[in-house]
Amino acid sequence: MADEERKRPMRLTYIGCWYKNDMYSHNCNHMVDSLRAAGLQVKVVTSNCRCFSTMQKFAVAPSELINENCSAITLPHAPRDPRRKHGWWKYVAVKVFRVDLVLAAVRGMLFYRRAREADVIHFDQVLEAFGCVPFFVLAALARGFGKRVMVTVHEIDPFQRDHPWLNRLYNSCTEVFVYSNNMRQELLSLGADPGKVKVIRYGAVIPELTMVERRQYIYFGGHHILRGKGYPELLEALAKLKSQEVRISLMIYTGYGCNGLAEAKQMAEEKQVAEMIAWRNFDFSGEVSAAYQQSKACIIPFTSGSARHPLTCALVNATPVIATRAIDIPEYLGDLGLYVSGSAESIAAAIGEVESGSRDLSALGTRLREKALAELDYGKIAQDISAEYFSRADHNSLVQIQPRAAV
Repeated sequence: MADEERKRPMRLTYIGCWYKNDMYSHNCNHMVDSLRAAGLQVKVVTSNCRCFSTMQKFAVAPSELINENCSAITLPHAPRDPRRKHGWWKYVAVKVFRVDLVLAAVRGMLFYRRAREADVIHFDQVLEAFGCVPFFVLAALARGFGKRVMVTVHEIDPFQRDHPWLNRLYNSCTEVFVYSNNMRQELLSLGADPGKVKVIRYGAVIPELTMVERRQYIYFGGHHILRGKGYPELLEALAKLKSQEVRISLMIYTGYGCNGLAEAKQMAEEKQVAEMIAWRNFDFSGEVSAAYQQSKACIIPFTSGSARHPLTCALVNATPVIATRAIDIPEYLGDLGLYVSGSAESIAAAIGEVESGSRDLSALGTRLREKALAELDYGKIAQDISAEYFSRADHNSLVQIQPRAAV
């Protein structure tokens, strides 16, 4: 058989969240689809996480998955911080014998077992089932067996901050992808090799733009609306606008099972601005894009966490952004943001500027959309990542298939 006939497409195992109500899972799904379109054979390996109703059982409810085109590992999760009310055996198992770490390590072993036939293993590091402990176990096993591993780090796990020596295991990876220079610096400070860590962009689905009137504002509360999202300051800004007889409509959407949601709604009542707010759950249909396209501005007064989801949604939907200069925000917005200090006064002033019509928001939205088309398309990002896979592959046995043409 000729050499060319012996070549085959690269086999990639992509390990990540596949829970249908989580934004990370949909980022993972879009990336997998784009890598397949780039010509790779992709196997998806996932696991039940704390979001699942079956989190403390050996089970995965298929109805909770994006689809069943995946290989699912089922392991229970120990209670995060058990009290005696959880039962004496659970309390002792976690507090004394650290069964939570044992389960995380076993999950990492099972991830490797499902992925060991791949040419490249790619891990989406978030938290919990896809946190640092399962990943570092996977990485150690892969290194021992000579497998290439790449990882995309979405979030820094608190456990790896508490045990910084673990971060040296990143250096056994072929490549470490992050979504901003801000995150890159965090990993370097924890001991990652600068030569291993590469910045890529967080992708977004590019929707069609519709000619609709922009009447509202939009804000994303995430999974922890009271943690680093600038929510109290936003409520105070709404109260200031109301005292000036400036009334706006604000849509707040949150992640599935948002922590602090009841308290956040109560705070809005106490500030007497609840009538200005419409609450929504995160939705993966076209409803979020439609909501952005009906918005005069997206408000992101974040001081910590990840603002990538609301930022990219705003850019692709040509929605101007009122934001702080914290975390990843300046890297994605550049000079196209309506920047604020994060104080209630600065947020109220920015909204007042939008309401007054003193800025050409249409032109700003056009520039944001152009930036999104150039930087955020999943297809382009997948091409860049697949190029990294092949740059380190055995070219004698693999062939890079040309991407499928867009329909």
